Amino acid sequence: MKHRTGHLFLRGNVYWLQYRVEGRTIRQTLGTSDLDKAKEEQNKIMRPFMAADRADVLAMIQGKLSTAKTEAVSAHEKANPPLRIKDAWQKYTEAPERPDSGEQTLHQYCGHWDRFEKWTGKRHASMVLLRDVTAAVAGEYASDLVRAGLSSNRFNKHISFLRLLFRVLADPARILVNPFAKVQRKKLRTHSRRELTIEELGAILRRADGDLATLLLLGASTGLRLGDCATLTWGEVDLARGIIRRIPNKTARSGKPVLLGIVSALHERLEKVPTKARTGFVLPVMAGKYQRGSGMITNAVKAHFLECGIDVHAPGTGEQIERKEDGTPLRDEKTGKVSVEDTGKAAVVDVGFHSLRHTWVSLHAASGTPQSVIQDSVGHSNPAMTAHYTHVSEETARSVALSLPAFATAGAPAVVVPPPQADIRAEVRVLAETLNGKTWRAVREKLLSLTAAPAAVTVEDKQQVRMLPAEI
Repeated sequence: MKHRTGHLFLRGNVYWLQYRVEGRTIRQTLGTSDLDKAKEEQNKIMRPFMAADRADVLAMIQGKLSTAKTEAVSAHEKANPPLRIKDAWQKYTEAPERPDSGEQTLHQYCGHWDRFEKWTGKRHASMVLLRDVTAAVAGEYASDLVRAGLSSNRFNKHISFLRLLFRVLADPARILVNPFAKVQRKKLRTHSRRELTIEELGAILRRADGDLATLLLLGASTGLRLGDCATLTWGEVDLARGIIRRIPNKTARSGKPVLLGIVSALHERLEKVPTKARTGFVLPVMAGKYQRGSGMITNAVKAHFLECGIDVHAPGTGEQIERKEDGTPLRDEKTGKVSVEDTGKAAVVDVGFHSLRHTWVSLHAASGTPQSVIQDSVGHSNPAMTAHYTHVSEETARSVALSLPAFATAGAPAVVVPPPQADIRAEVRVLAETLNGKTWRAVREKLLSLTAAPAAVTVEDKQQVRMLPAEI
């Protein structure tokens, strides 16, 4: 302690203080022979030097602690290395914290991640760890998506997934701040698919063949989305009872199935499949294509619509069919394919597979099918629509199918024959259970229709199509 407090010594009968400052020895008299007073003077002189020494000691201790902490963190990271970018997707799929996404959604997520990983490999080759992705890098990537021409909807889905992945993997990646947290979503400019006219619907069904014909007929006669039609399984089809029972992919979490009647044209097509072959997917080739990415099927549907003379893009956008003076499509003399010209403006999809769903709903609305039944058949969950919810039985589902026009013919007259009537008493019991102040109108309509005889309508291919009365 002498180097911090100094050293007292007697010279004659007077106490002196000796200490060192910056390597130089200093001696000074304290002017007293009293030891207690000498120590008091010593403390006054040496206090500033002692404080400085303590600060040095504390700084040294703090430095040692910091070094020890750094070494501990380094040792921990060496034993448990932070997550690398190339391992992130596998870790995400195994993470119990991630949402329970469906197979198709995971496939889309994988595509988003694959693009991001390839981009980082090209633009930031030295970046190895997931935590090395900064907000600046995230912003740079978002700009790259914009330059690539992604629609607002696709951009938002891409960024939302990356934000989700970084949140789920925050702990194993040692991420303190989500780099995509502040990337702003794009404002959506929605353009709903339009419904098809009866003439257009008839054309696309008549001109299709093979699996594409079955896929389009499924969409047109059930209102199911593309993914549900492409991945429909035989276990969800009951030909004997004329019913399809399916839990839609989009609402799989609810576990609630939709119940749909099978129209005669679809029934006939499905019955042609040998009984022994009715296992797994109804359309195994289509299911495989859809699981690899819906784009293959979407493009095939687009090409088919064009061949039927139906523009798939909104007027003035994307590719438009070149037409003759009479409005018929202009075809290439060599290939016979419909000629299209590019407007040079971003394509706005106007018609696609989803148009079959819009058309299905419109046809039922026009034929008088109650909104609540339509809603339940297509699997909507809008609270405004569920306010008038009524139970849809198998008999009702079959009747809903019978209200569709006989558009699914290949040239010959189509006869839609309703299946045998179910026990009316059972229907009445079901209706009684749903009767309340909000549903009484729909229940009354159903009870009255139960006493009406089912109608069968024959429709010639080129005649105006008429609706069949819905037995609901």
